[in-house]
Amino acid sequence: MQVVKGTALASVIGFVELTKAGSMISNATFKPFVVYSCVALMYFALCYPVSLYARGLERKLHAAHR
Repeated sequence: MQVVKGTALASVIGFVELTKAGSMISNATFKPFVVYSCVALMYFALCYPVSLYARGLERKLHAAHR
């Protein structure tokens, strides 16, 4: 998650923005579980691929030092 927070993507779509939008939608629809589940899935969809890429990059760079 630190990788996402430090990137330019996080400045456009960050956790605070997603939760604020989720809060506004939840207040309008009265379905907080559904709304926050979607927010969680969106954040996961942002973080997971970046984390996999970072893990692969770390392995590649660590192998270069051996």
